[in-house]
Amino acid sequence: MCPLIDIFGREIGTYGLCAVIGCIVSVYFFYRNTKSYGLIFEDVVLLAVPTFLGLVIGGHIVFGFTHIDVMIKLIKNIGKLSFNEIIGVLSACFGGSVFYGGFLGSLITFVIFTRKYPEEMKLKFRDTFALCIPLFHVFGRIGCFLGGCCYGIESEFGFTVHNNTLVPEINDVCRFPTPLLESFGNLVIFLILFAIYKKNRMNGKLVFLYMIIYPCLRFSDEFLRGDTVRGIYFGLSTSQWISIILFITAVSYFIISKIRKPKTE
Repeated sequence: MCPLIDIFGREIGTYGLCAVIGCIVSVYFFYRNTKSYGLIFEDVVLLAVPTFLGLVIGGHIVFGFTHIDVMIKLIKNIGKLSFNEIIGVLSACFGGSVFYGGFLGSLITFVIFTRKYPEEMKLKFRDTFALCIPLFHVFGRIGCFLGGCCYGIESEFGFTVHNNTLVPEINDVCRFPTPLLESFGNLVIFLILFAIYKKNRMNGKLVFLYMIIYPCLRFSDEFLRGDTVRGIYFGLSTSQWISIILFITAVSYFIISKIRKPKTE
């Protein structure tokens, strides 16, 4: 694990670097697969900016909900705290990011900013967006592993890191490489969705298929994570509860679509 690397005399966070690489790869992938509809690269960039802004904002908002107990205490004692103390608490509560918040935030902004396109193009763009999610996540989880966040449970199989000043709790403890497992899982999801995408099957529905497959992966590997910063409710983490909700939502969508589908004679 290497949270910081030196590039031309400046220390750069490896998580941020991996996230940027993931963004670039995802934007290029989206452009390559939608340019036949007349989109130029500048159009894709203008679409990517609010989408990634939604990703960042959504991720921080959901992270804040994992500190709801701290937020409640802040509200109760707000009259006793100075402005700087309040800002410090808010920064701690919203300083991290939860992937599901980023996913939902980016999905909402993407849908909003593609409403102007014809229906056929919107469906194609949403399917391509569904592919970009796990593609970006492959690089994001590699960044998590290098940075030391989202660390795994103590395990005889794994990695032991020393002198990580950003996440000192992982030092000198062999931990399961949960981020790498999820990175590989996202790669598999991307390949599955891409194979379906190339065959022009499930047009306009790939994001719902993603919402079935990924929650199963996430629900499972959450048991292999050693950090509790994401919140633990009734034995399940925040992300596990969101996984359940997304899975049920997607399955319900397919069931309702099947029922409403007109029968052909």
